[in-house]
Amino acid sequence: MMKNSGLTPMMRQYYRFKDKYPDKILFFRMGDFYEMFGDDAVEAAPILGIALTSRSGDAKNSIPLCGIPHHALDKYLPRLIDAGRKVVICEQVEDPKKAKGIVKRDVVEIITPGTSTLESSLAPSHDSYLAALFGDNKKMALARLELSTGEFSVIEDDPDIIYDRLAMAPPKELLTPDDNSSDLFERITKNGSTKNITPLENIYFDFRLSKETLCRFFSVSTLDGFGLRYMKRSVSAAGAIFRYLQDNKQDRLKHITGIKIGLADQRMLLDAATIRNLELFSNLAIGDEKHSFFWAINRTGSAFGARRLRRSIAAPFIEKDKILYRQGGVVELFNDSLKSDKISLLFKKIPDLERLNGRLGLGKANPRTMLALRDAMLIAEEIRSYLSESSSSMFKTIYSSAPILKPVAEKIGLAIREDASPTSHNGGVIRDGYSKELDELNLSIKDARDYIAGLTASERERTGIPSLKVGFNKVFGYYIEITRTHTDKVPENYIRKQTLVNAERYITEEMKIKENLILEAEEKINRLEHQLFEQLVEDISQALPELISLADFLAEIDVVNSLAVLAREQKYVKPEIADECALNLTQGFHPVLSQILGSGNFVANDTNLNDVDTSLIILTGPNMSGKSTWLRQTGLIVILAQIGSFVPAQEAKIGIVDRVFTRVGATDSLTRGQSTFLVEMVETANILHNTTEKSLLLLDEIGRGTSTFDGLSVAWAVAETIQQHPSGTPRTLFATHYHEMTGLAAIYPRIKNYQVTVKKWGKEVIFLHQVIPGGCDDSYGIEVARLAGLPKGTISRAREILKLLESGEFAKSELARGLHARLNQPTLFDEAASSGDSLIVEKIKELDVDNLTPLEALEFLSQIKKDIEND
Repeated sequence: MMKNSGLTPMMRQYYRFKDKYPDKILFFRMGDFYEMFGDDAVEAAPILGIALTSRSGDAKNSIPLCGIPHHALDKYLPRLIDAGRKVVICEQVEDPKKAKGIVKRDVVEIITPGTSTLESSLAPSHDSYLAALFGDNKKMALARLELSTGEFSVIEDDPDIIYDRLAMAPPKELLTPDDNSSDLFERITKNGSTKNITPLENIYFDFRLSKETLCRFFSVSTLDGFGLRYMKRSVSAAGAIFRYLQDNKQDRLKHITGIKIGLADQRMLLDAATIRNLELFSNLAIGDEKHSFFWAINRTGSAFGARRLRRSIAAPFIEKDKILYRQGGVVELFNDSLKSDKISLLFKKIPDLERLNGRLGLGKANPRTMLALRDAMLIAEEIRSYLSESSSSMFKTIYSSAPILKPVAEKIGLAIREDASPTSHNGGVIRDGYSKELDELNLSIKDARDYIAGLTASERERTGIPSLKVGFNKVFGYYIEITRTHTDKVPENYIRKQTLVNAERYITEEMKIKENLILEAEEKINRLEHQLFEQLVEDISQALPELISLADFLAEIDVVNSLAVLAREQKYVKPEIADECALNLTQGFHPVLSQILGSGNFVANDTNLNDVDTSLIILTGPNMSGKSTWLRQTGLIVILAQIGSFVPAQEAKIGIVDRVFTRVGATDSLTRGQSTFLVEMVETANILHNTTEKSLLLLDEIGRGTSTFDGLSVAWAVAETIQQHPSGTPRTLFATHYHEMTGLAAIYPRIKNYQVTVKKWGKEVIFLHQVIPGGCDDSYGIEVARLAGLPKGTISRAREILKLLESGEFAKSELARGLHARLNQPTLFDEAASSGDSLIVEKIKELDVDNLTPLEALEFLSQIKKDIEND
């Protein structure tokens, strides 16, 4: 930091504030600009895309400088926030005209990635969480606040579950104790999905202080009413968030009305791997929302409805009554397309009521916010009117429970002008007739305003100067401007005030009298309008609990209507939600690919899993045949059913699934030092440790990241472990290229073999994408390589080698002998092998391969390996 000696009083004032916030960029208000100095300017200028200059002094002592217009704050500030920076807003807190010496300034707000409520930095369909994490390797608490809407929740559970919750919706900023020692913190840091991690001193997470902070905010003597009596870690995490908000000058939080407890056993928990593998919110190819599951099913009209749908996908219901409750609403609107279409049109017009409530609660409502609130309440009343004769329990409940806020909306309409300015400080906000005092002030200067308004026309006529015009600026007030070509026509009563390049500006005595009258009255008018607006905001804020409740009801209606629209559009069917562990889909199809490919271009397939005779399916088939697609579509159909939606199938019977686990695709994690195979095994271990008999397992190519025998052994053992699960075999689809695994069906009666079919036409392979009973004994990998564009010579050579391998002649071929000669080592089949090796050869020759089961083959191979090691 620069020493104060030699600095101007203003710069000394600047550095007094900067010393308090050394880790944040200070926006220092100077007139119409926010200025940044020193290191802040050097750091901010390239992010903001503005010029970096310097302030006064010689080259040796000059101070780097950059700035932005104060009215452009909402344009520039999000760039710094999105880059992970924290910004301090230092405002002028007294009128510069009345200041004696340096204008008084003070910090009015601190904006961080997790506390930003700037509209331009908030994605409409995404939540923007500030989160806090507290606990140890045994139990962890996660508190999350969506400051723009007031949604506040805590969850306390095993660290692995908390990790999955974070992966489900990564926060914009995560608060942690600065001396944390839990393994979870290291995993989060290495994962990189949560980029902005803010360590705080341990005192922020002190239980006693956190409890006092929360009780004081909610005006209660105990937190038992929120269900937090035995959740000390959650109280500590939630309290840390509130104390952090206080540090950041966030003290108007009327829209936060309570704390919800998120219980893992009330919703389906989707882990990070499943969210990624099923492409729920972004596609794997480019990480974009387009062509994701959310993209494919979202038909919501409002931003807050879209956010509710995202949350529903991330945590589907696992209680039958809740599924059927929402499904009943979908059925009603599915059957009444006219009502559904009218509701859709209304939701396309409704403003984002959740975030409008947030602005109201944060004390950031402006005149246009209030008009948007009015519109939202009036549209809500129209939507509610369509539910008056509903048949479903959901809509009957909403119709009778949703607050009626039309009088509140009408109050806003009576107060705020339709053409209201963006701020309440400069007038032009309050309607005529709302305030008698304001009307009288406006009337008192009506004649003066009329005089100024008509001055251009009257003076042009009087002087004969057609280019004469009347203007106003803050320095000179009202003036008459005349071009130089007409200066000879200037009347004697005009007083020259300013000379321009091509014109002269004048005033008259009468103008100044009228001007003084107008300006004095307008100052009073603007002050009164601001007071009236602030009082209106305070009055409307009293309805915040009802407004929050209304937003909640509306979000649910939008989601339900969206699912009904989707079902009609894509020809989905209502699934039967069964009590038993069934998963029966007739002609099911992928909800995303079917839309991308178009009607009739996707091959539908049946899926039949149960706990009686088919609990685990071994699926074989060629590469590119659609094995992964079948697995993924099954998982997506289950998620759709359990958010209360119709599903893409001709018929569907689905027993409730408590968790969907996936092991699909090959990924590594170089930053964590994990290979593709290690990541695969970590994900598989998570599945085996956490699955229950009610889970759905979607496993693709287990064991493929290592050698063939190793991989087959692991895949076989995993399948057996699943089959022998102590509480019952979870419904499982197990896709594999290890054709030997089809032998499991001969050992275990509830394992069945299925294959994805192909048709050979000469040397060509046609992929039929049809799933049928039975195993497949060919992967057609060379044909896939040919389709991928490998050179013809490479393909021909691959076929030659494959022919040698399949014929059993590879060991005797010139290729093998040349290879062994170069490596200078004998092989299992080499004539020069040792006597011990000869015995092994004899054992192999005596083996009856045609009558050998896969399990016997593995046992024989294991014995051969032991013999070689012993020899």
